[in-house]
Amino acid sequence: MHLRLPAQVNADGLLPFLAQLSTVGDADEVKLDFEELRRVSPGALVGLVATVTRWLRQGKRVAFQNLERCAITGYLQRMDVLKACGAELPENFRRHDARGRFVPVQLVDHDVDRMGNEMASCLAPGGEDYEHPLGALHNLAWYVFTETANNARQHSRGLGYAAAQVARSEGLVRLAVGDNGKGIRQSFGDAGLPWAAGMTDAEAILKALEPKISSRGRPTNEGVGLTLVSGLVRRTRGWLLVVSGDGVVRMGAGGPTEQIPLPGGGHYQGTLVVTAFRQQDVKDFASLLHDAKVEAGLLRRTTQSGTFMS
Repeated sequence: MHLRLPAQVNADGLLPFLAQLSTVGDADEVKLDFEELRRVSPGALVGLVATVTRWLRQGKRVAFQNLERCAITGYLQRMDVLKACGAELPENFRRHDARGRFVPVQLVDHDVDRMGNEMASCLAPGGEDYEHPLGALHNLAWYVFTETANNARQHSRGLGYAAAQVARSEGLVRLAVGDNGKGIRQSFGDAGLPWAAGMTDAEAILKALEPKISSRGRPTNEGVGLTLVSGLVRRTRGWLLVVSGDGVVRMGAGGPTEQIPLPGGGHYQGTLVVTAFRQQDVKDFASLLHDAKVEAGLLRRTTQSGTFMS
């Protein structure tokens, strides 16, 4: 099967792109044509790598075509997209320090905290130091990454990948974590949760955003990760997109939470979580997290040192 990648795979182009990848179905061979690709977001890169590695594990033959004609082949190499997909090419450039610019696509391994520190330090250099101007952004990036990456590791039964980028001209930090596992709805079903029966994928995503909802299926303080990530997005007027199966839930810039299907009858095998934050709106992470916990009913409305409600 021949898939010609579109020129723009960011913002409004991400969902149609994920739907396009799902058209492969049972094909034994996939030819990805990169000739027209000009711009791509971290979310699209993570979704692509997660999908390609799933195809390879299924025994499909995957070919990357027209990379020599693609205007951003060097960028794809710097982001380690080709390497992650087993399609390495000679690099005709010198790699420079990526701190403050981007985090290449990488496999989410067992040491999520270490990966979180590395990602946060790359997105907010120096932010690990007390009272550094980028300290709040550093802590936010660490928190969002570790929560979404741990979800991918613990619940997906697939491989997870992550990538991030700093768009200096826009003042934005974009972070994506995705896997090629069984998806949120199936995770609930496999846990034997009675309320999961008959749910759509989008309804399952919305349920996962509620506090203390976990596919581990027992009373626990777990199941608050996506809840608090979404709360932090609201508090910073950021953006959140969650795709799983044929369901999509998104929120952004203080607007309402939207529940929509993946276009064109598409289906994403696994779960993809994409967040974006404006650097200027990320201040005092401790207060942001405290307020998100209060909003979710996890802390009483008292002082910032309130008690966690189990």
